[in-house]
Amino acid sequence: MTILVLEFKVPEEAFHSDGNIKSFLHHLLPSIFSYFISFSTIVILWMDHHNLFRLLKRADPPLVFLNFLFILFLSATPFTTSLAGRNYESPFAVSLVGINYLLMNLAFSSIWVYALKNKMISEQAQQQLSTKKENMIIAAGIVLSLAGIPLAYVSTYITFSLFFIILIIHMIRLWRH
Repeated sequence: MTILVLEFKVPEEAFHSDGNIKSFLHHLLPSIFSYFISFSTIVILWMDHHNLFRLLKRADPPLVFLNFLFILFLSATPFTTSLAGRNYESPFAVSLVGINYLLMNLAFSSIWVYALKNKMISEQAQQQLSTKKENMIIAAGIVLSLAGIPLAYVSTYITFSLFFIILIIHMIRLWRH
């Protein structure tokens, strides 16, 4: 979690009224929301990552490479969400979050598929985690991230809603395990 840095800066000069403080905080709301999305996404994916690697019997260089790709895209999350938070009405900025989420989900799914195909996970764990519901949850993250990219050019708010739905889906899944 050391990749997260809180970038909310308090102005050097003092506020002269409560109204100024409220106005300042209101102006920060998109950045606060994007920070929440970023932080929550990283926490959830970190938990998924931890759970998956806990089940591995072994690892090999291709699996380690796929893991590096996942961490690369995961570590870009604070940047893309911060950019979108500051430019929340910019379809391009918001679509970058969708691209980042898509690449992150594809990399994580690749780790999962590679580990399953190469029998790196115990039989019992494979049966428990290779259910239709698990596959649908993984697919939902990919499909919703992909859908969010062009939808950002229709409405950035719809795209942010999709990102929030992805979070909710993964939170529910983690709570059930």
